[in-house]
Amino acid sequence: MNARLIVGCVCVVVISAGGAWAADSIEASAGVAAATVTTAVAAGAVGGEAPVGAWIHPKISADVREKLESAVRIALERIDEVEECGDLFSGLGADGKEMLNSTLYIPVSPRNRKDGICRQAAAYTKVGAKSTFICPEFSRLSDERAAMFVVHEALHHAGLSEKPLDRRGMTSLEINTMVGKKCRF
Repeated sequence: MNARLIVGCVCVVVISAGGAWAADSIEASAGVAAATVTTAVAAGAVGGEAPVGAWIHPKISADVREKLESAVRIALERIDEVEECGDLFSGLGADGKEMLNSTLYIPVSPRNRKDGICRQAAAYTKVGAKSTFICPEFSRLSDERAAMFVVHEALHHAGLSEKPLDRRGMTSLEINTMVGKKCRF
């Protein structure tokens, strides 16, 4: 019997007012999920198959969940099939598939949606973090655009910084353009 976690992710302009993007209860769930994903990935799947995928918080709506699952499948295919796409991650000392398969997808809290993050982006990932916070608007993206955003956010998970927090970093648009070109989105 194979252990299986659901796969998902996306893109953003990083704007922070204090750094908290989710309710405490959701962050606590993310901690539990991180332990679950870490254990499952370390164990691997039965029969020599690849490790299990990422985790999508149960409070993410069905339409966003469906879009995430589709986007991650497409993103994983591009990383596997398009060398330049995988090179985006290896240039950061990371494996693209591993970054996608270890992401925790968490809904942006209602409080933070009101504060504007979802007016600026479809998702947010703190550089180096496993958690990607997803806005409800993510479900309205095309599958290709959602996959591009999944790669964008996975690059942040792998350590890629972004303006304005890193004045030497690329803007969100520049990262999207790079991902679109390198991964053929």
